[in-house]
Amino acid sequence: MINFTARPRSVDLVVLDDVAARAYAHSLLAAGVPFAVVAARESLLQPFAAAGHVVALVADIDDPDQLAGVIGRVEQRLAPVGAVVRYRADVPPMPELGAVA
Repeated sequence: MINFTARPRSVDLVVLDDVAARAYAHSLLAAGVPFAVVAARESLLQPFAAAGHVVALVADIDDPDQLAGVIGRVEQRLAPVGAVVRYRADVPPMPELGAVA
């Protein structure tokens, strides 16, 4: 169950392939920010699966149909996907972590 007080305007979808993206996802998790994670391997999702403010999905992000399905499920359960964070260059500056609304 997703439980947060204010519905965010958008959420990040973090692909757990890259070390920097995983670190970013862990920082979002610790901050209590609603977001989504996707990985090809379920084992990478385990730290996020029990969090009430995270949608964690297994998918092949390189498959356009699977990516569309992931985005649809995230938007249905949380909010529109504002950014896909896959590589170090995609990670936003950390001061934005507090911006949920």
